[in-house]
Parts: sequence; structure tokens; C-alpha cells
Amino acid sequence: MARILLIEDDDLVRVSLRKALESQGHDVYEAGDGEEGVDEFRAMVRHSKPSDVVVTDILMPNKDGYDTINEIREIKPDAKIVAMSGGGSVNPQVFLDISTYIGVNRVLAKPFSTEELLAAVDDCLN
Repeated sequence: MARILLIEDDDLVRVSLRKALESQGHDVYEAGDGEEGVDEFRAMVRHSKPSDVVVTDILMPNKDGYDTINEIREIKPDAKIVAMSGGGSVNPQVFLDISTYIGVNRVLAKPFSTEELLAAVDDCLN
């Protein structure tokens, strides 16, 4: 179906999200933080196989989700992006509101259901 770049620093969450996306036939490429995510996105574009949707966490080490989103948009301004956040020690809606402000296509507050994830990705693909 689609190529999805999944950027999430929590290994267990990333595996769970990957399995949910793969269950719908998507090809999933993974990155453990924003630096890896931007590098992977750049490589996908270089090989003429850009991801159809990027699903990224906001709170990550090495490069946060905002910098990641901005760099991805510099590479491909029309990239479809789903931002997700559990909020850390604050309400995740704060981070998701900022994500909406900077122009992501969809936001998800952790924890979210598989159905919510798949709906967000499908919305980006349509």
C-alpha cells in the first residue's frame, strides 16, 4: 500500500506501531530518533522512493519532533506528517497544538488506539 516512515524513540512503542501499520499492508521504515528519521527520509528521497506518510513522535533525544518536521519539510515541502506525543510531564495537547500550528496533517495523543493510528495515516493518504 504505502511507504511509512515511523520515527519513535521507544522501542516497544515503535514495534507495536510498526506491526499495526504492516497489518494493513504498509511498508514501514523505522528510525529511533529525529536524526535517524531525517537521514532515512533523505535517503528515501534520494532513491526516488520518498515515504508517503511520516509518523513522528515529538519528544525524542538527539533531535526533537519539531526540528525533525521542519527538516523533512525543507526536503519535501508537501510531506504528509502525523505527529504524536504523550506529553512527558505536561499535557500532550500542548505539543500537539504546536504541531498543528507548524502544519502537520494529523496529531495523535498517546496513548491512542490502532484504529486512530490507521485512520490518521489513511487520512493523509486520501
